[in-house]
Amino acid sequence: MKRVAIKKILNSQEPIAIVRYFEWAIFSKNHTNVRYSLLRLNSACKDIDEIDIPYDAVSFVVSKLNRFEQVFRWDDGGVWERMAFREKAKRLVPGRKIDQLTR
Repeated sequence: MKRVAIKKILNSQEPIAIVRYFEWAIFSKNHTNVRYSLLRLNSACKDIDEIDIPYDAVSFVVSKLNRFEQVFRWDDGGVWERMAFREKAKRLVPGRKIDQLTR
């Protein structure tokens, strides 16, 4: 997804979540890359769409995180949400689909 589309989603009023995680290179356990994904609800399919945020849009996403509530934090990353994304996802998306996303 292009940077412009990601900006449009971040500036919208829909419930979304941002996930930060680390990606380790196969050749070195010391070399990591910080990655971000955007989660948004797809009410038509009763699913959660996961959108990888490209490197050129990461600084914009990080600048917007102060508008989100951090709901999970651990050594390998974190999750921020807005507009009660988690609660709305639990109501809309079947449990087995959520389980597939977390594995």
